[in-house]
Amino acid sequence: MRLIQFIEKETSKPYKQILLIVAIAGIANSLLLGIVNHATQAVADNENLTQYFWLYMVAFALFLYAQWFAFERAIITIEDAIYNVRIRLTRKIQQVELPFMEEQGSNSLYARFTQSDMLISQAIPQITGAAQMSVLLIFSFLYLAYISFPSFLISMAGILVSAALFLAKTKHIKALLQEVKQKETSYFKSISHLINGFKEVKINRKKGQAILQNIATESAEIEKIKLEVGKQESRLWGHGRILVYTLLPVLIFVIPSISEIQTDNIYKISSTILFITGPIAILINIMPVLNRVNLSIDELVSLEAEMDQVISKAFSRPNDDDEKEEECSNLIFSDFKEISMKNVSFTYPTDSSSDLKNRSDFTAGPFNETIYKGELLFIIGGNGSGKSTYLKLLTGLYYPENNNLFVDSIAIDKTSYPAYRDLFSAIFTDFHLFDKFYGIENIDSEKVNYWLKKMKMQDKVEYQNGGFTRTSLSTGQRKRLAFIATILEDKPILVMDEFAADQDPQFRQYFYEKLLPEIKAMGKTVVAVTHDDHYFHVADRLLKMEEGRMVNRI
Repeated sequence: MRLIQFIEKETSKPYKQILLIVAIAGIANSLLLGIVNHATQAVADNENLTQYFWLYMVAFALFLYAQWFAFERAIITIEDAIYNVRIRLTRKIQQVELPFMEEQGSNSLYARFTQSDMLISQAIPQITGAAQMSVLLIFSFLYLAYISFPSFLISMAGILVSAALFLAKTKHIKALLQEVKQKETSYFKSISHLINGFKEVKINRKKGQAILQNIATESAEIEKIKLEVGKQESRLWGHGRILVYTLLPVLIFVIPSISEIQTDNIYKISSTILFITGPIAILINIMPVLNRVNLSIDELVSLEAEMDQVISKAFSRPNDDDEKEEECSNLIFSDFKEISMKNVSFTYPTDSSSDLKNRSDFTAGPFNETIYKGELLFIIGGNGSGKSTYLKLLTGLYYPENNNLFVDSIAIDKTSYPAYRDLFSAIFTDFHLFDKFYGIENIDSEKVNYWLKKMKMQDKVEYQNGGFTRTSLSTGQRKRLAFIATILEDKPILVMDEFAADQDPQFRQYFYEKLLPEIKAMGKTVVAVTHDDHYFHVADRLLKMEEGRMVNRI
């Protein structure tokens, strides 16, 4: 069973103990049937019922305790497994490289990461109950064999035929659910267009109507498949009922006519069949849940396999995580004199989802540039010239096609990239403003307030509980807060991609003529992509790009 394999792999907690307790709960529940049947016979024979009463209470107490214990331990075990998966996958997210993240897309990756483990967690109580019902059915049929072996044989024949039918239909339902999953991926992508492109949609009715039409079409396709799934699942439920209510007349009307069965046993047979009606219904209803759980586990396994492949490729060989961390920790950069590139290039793969994905032949470089400590460097050029690609190469977010990247005289390879990246703090065009100053220890509130004042944000935001009190601001204001966070990181190199593009003219002038020189005076190296030709004179050097290459150095 897929779930058992998942638990065995992801947790060290003793799940076999849970199976034992589930079995005890099922046995205790089936004992109740036998006790009730024999107590009924005792009433007819005017026997003393005291012993049956106490047997019933003991079996009932055992059933309740075993059921409660099994549910509790099952939840603890599965949540431990999910915790281990979450921690491992989040660590691997940090280990994968930017091209993988760009290809996946934030919405798709978030959905794959969160929805699967949530469904597994929610399904555990139902699955545990169904496991108990399975044990109950086994012992109920053994009890039926004790009462009437011919009835047992007929019942088992019916169960085997129904099981074969269930397995065939379950396979078909699983295929339909897989199709729903693929359709929903496209549906969620359309929803993300509607939300993330809200401004564009709002001012372009035709665009909005086209997106809504696409969403409606995808929703209709999903609805059609889900309706088919619902029909198939309802038929499973119906076949279960047919099995039970076909067995009843056969065992009660047919078997007595061809086999000698005592009248008392006919009552016991009928009560047994009626007793197992509920467990059969539970087992049938759990089939769709198991299908979804199996798909969720497969999704987590698939996601991790994709990340493992990317990580192994990045390190050129399939080392385990500990070995990678040990390799990466051998080198530490706290400062530098110069960073140089020698014939460094990067070509976008054909399946890349980056900004230049439609230009699969686009190659940035070769670059033969040197960044010097303490300089203020501007990178200029038209849109699509490769400036952002150069920044990603410079900061180590993209691996170049060769390893000709040097810090002073030290060559940087893939194992030393984590240490190399520690030289940089950056504000990219698609920056993310975090809710707290993660990774910064011993934050000085006075220093934060100083920079809030320097960035003209003291009247809008305050520093509190390790972060800013407010982040729902304009893009330009949020960039200013991101700037404060990067300054507090106190890295040697500050990289900015079109930082001033969203600022008002007054602050833009202040940024170039006052703020950047102050940052340089602090000993920082500043590398900034800009289009503001009015302020080119502020820079120590200018590098101009066209079609992925440096064409001018000033």
